[in-house]
Amino acid sequence: MNVAVLKTIDDLKASAALKSTDIANIAAVSKATVSRWANGAAAPHPQTQMLLADMRYVVMRLEEY
Repeated sequence: MNVAVLKTIDDLKASAALKSTDIANIAAVSKATVSRWANGAAAPHPQTQMLLADMRYVVMRLEEY
């Protein structure tokens, strides 16, 4: 299980009010794939992990405003 990916997905859902569908659309994957990531059944491709990390960074910066 990739705890960092799980935390990133949870943070995006909580802080940015994103749904799994939103994350899936941004990452260009299916909603089921995001669900597998969140459940630890699969891990995103390294490029997708970077995309998720970038999204989380942007959300954190926007929270400052």
